[in-house]
Amino acid sequence: MTDNRAIPFLAAFNDIESHLRETLGAKKTDSFRWMVDQANKRHLISEDQAADLREFGDLRNAISHGRYTDDLRPIAEPLPETVAEIEHIRDILRDPPLALTVLGPQEVRTFSPTAPIGTVLAVIRDTEISQFPVYDNGRSVDLLTTNTIARWVAADLDDNDHLDARSVAEVLRYAESTDRAVFLPRDVTAQAALDAMTTPGKDGSLPRAGLITEDGRKDQRPIRVIGGSDIARLMEAVDS
Repeated sequence: MTDNRAIPFLAAFNDIESHLRETLGAKKTDSFRWMVDQANKRHLISEDQAADLREFGDLRNAISHGRYTDDLRPIAEPLPETVAEIEHIRDILRDPPLALTVLGPQEVRTFSPTAPIGTVLAVIRDTEISQFPVYDNGRSVDLLTTNTIARWVAADLDDNDHLDARSVAEVLRYAESTDRAVFLPRDVTAQAALDAMTTPGKDGSLPRAGLITEDGRKDQRPIRVIGGSDIARLMEAVDS
C-alpha cells in the first residue's frame, strides 16, 4: 500500500510553520495566516505563494480534524501537485536563491557626469548594455538609460540636425523622474529583488533598474545591474 499523500503534505506544512515561527520570532499565539502575511511583507515568499499557503492552512486543518482509517491514516488526501507545491515553498524558505546566483555575473559600465557621451554610445553599439549607473565622487547620482539617450537624440536633432550635447550630464537633462534605480545588497534574494523591481514607487512608476552593491548603498560600486529583461529569470527561480 502506498503512503497517503497527506503524510508528506503535513510534514512540509509543519516544516514551514516551524521555520516561519523561528525566522519571524513569532509568538505561540501568532496564527499561521499572520506568519504567512509577515513572510510576504518581508519578501520571503511571493503573493501567490502566500495565497497558496493560506489555502494549505485550511487543508491542513481539514486533514488534521477529519476522519482517519483504522490504521490512523487520514482519509483526506491532497493532490500530487499540492504536495509538490508545498514542498517547493518549503525549500524556497529554507534555502532561498540569491539574485546574483540566479542572474550570474555581468560587466557593469559606469560613467561620470563629465564623461563624453560618445563613449557611452560606443558601448551601446558594441555591447548589449542599455543602462549605465552614473557616479560622481564615488557615489551614485543618476541612471543613464537608452530611453533617456533616445529622448536626447530626438530633441537635440530637432533644432539644427546635429547632436550638440557632449557630456553625460548634458544628456541626463532629458531623463524623466521615472528613470530611477533601487539599491540592493549583494545577498539580496531573488524574491526580494523581484519585489523591489515590481513594486511601484510613490509616483506609481516602476524602477528602471536594480543596482546590487555590497551593502545596498549608493556610495558603493555596482556589482550587477538588474534590468527589465532579468525579471523573467527571477520569477522562474522562485516559482518553478
